Amino acid sequence: MKKVILLSTLLSTFLLAESVEYKGNIGFESAYINHDIPNKRNRQDALHLELELKQKVDSGQFVFNGKAIFDREDKNRRYIGINDLYYKHDFENSDILIGKNTHFWGAMEFYNHTDSFNTKDVLDDPFDYDSKMGAWNIAYTHYFENSELAVIAKVHESNQKVQDLESVNNFMPMAYDKNLVTQKNRDRPTLYLKYSGSGEETQIDYSLIYQNGYDEQRYLQPYKGKLQQHAYLVNKLMAYATLVEGETIYKTELAYTKSDDDRVSDYAQMSFGLEHTLYGVWDKADLGLLAEYYRYKENESQKLGAKDFGKLFQDDVTLGFRLSLNDGSDSDVLGGVAVDRENQEKIFFVEYNTRLYDRYKLGLSFQHLSPKKNSFFQELDRAVVEFGYYF
Repeated sequence: MKKVILLSTLLSTFLLAESVEYKGNIGFESAYINHDIPNKRNRQDALHLELELKQKVDSGQFVFNGKAIFDREDKNRRYIGINDLYYKHDFENSDILIGKNTHFWGAMEFYNHTDSFNTKDVLDDPFDYDSKMGAWNIAYTHYFENSELAVIAKVHESNQKVQDLESVNNFMPMAYDKNLVTQKNRDRPTLYLKYSGSGEETQIDYSLIYQNGYDEQRYLQPYKGKLQQHAYLVNKLMAYATLVEGETIYKTELAYTKSDDDRVSDYAQMSFGLEHTLYGVWDKADLGLLAEYYRYKENESQKLGAKDFGKLFQDDVTLGFRLSLNDGSDSDVLGGVAVDRENQEKIFFVEYNTRLYDRYKLGLSFQHLSPKKNSFFQELDRAVVEFGYYF
């Protein structure tokens, strides 16, 4: 109820203001899941609403971005989320942001080791790595000619809720306690120092990041018959870059994390990839061929590592394609397969998106998960239809 009142107040404030920019969409998703997992549903149907508002002022702007989900079957997925709620003030060569917002960091197509600022919104979709919860922070960014330096303090760690026990997207072996356990106070700031730049003579973009505070990765421990989620402190170094040479984009992400929790091992992550585009392969259509490799390596096998965190991208090769039809409907197809090199666990996926009559969008997707025996996951097929009106 508090969120509804807060959201109503914010919307009223924005709508009463002059020159408000807005965009959003309302739509539905319907998923059918074929599986043999006991006590799990094979359907998921939900209504979605997303809204973004921007109000410019003399030297800055106010921004709001929120979403609401109403799931027919899952009561846990009936909620309102505020992803962005901030004011950004512009100076001559810098700006300062105060409030709640989201960041998207990384270079790879399918998964980003370095996207460590926001906690994933698994209530929405645990397999959608772009679905995030906004984080309260203060950020100062200074701009140079071909680069920028940002100092960010995230000031609160949010609870991460999960879908109900009958959902196939809930992988918990027992009941889940949504209250987060933190190594120190949950309002202990997590600090980021991020430097980003681009080449003057070469088409290269890169970022270097230092992080001190709570890791984006969290672990589960049983307590009084329920699983509790734990957030722990780390020192982390990260870097990602893209290099364009002709029709090929080369990508990389690197990270090293030193854990401050005796139960969690220090770990390194790396990923390398490329995307080569073939132009005009069929009429006006362009075909992008993608290949990416991901690696997660813990330093101490007796401590918590990739398998304990249920990491899908531990030692994986992903091969995929992107077909851009370049038609009036902005239609595209993205598909591929991710293969675990250690146990041959596979994920096959394909998705199609198109625009209808300018204001409507249709999305179709299919995913097949083929795990090994005794895996953390179960074999399943998932087909999803999404339809929305965009304004």
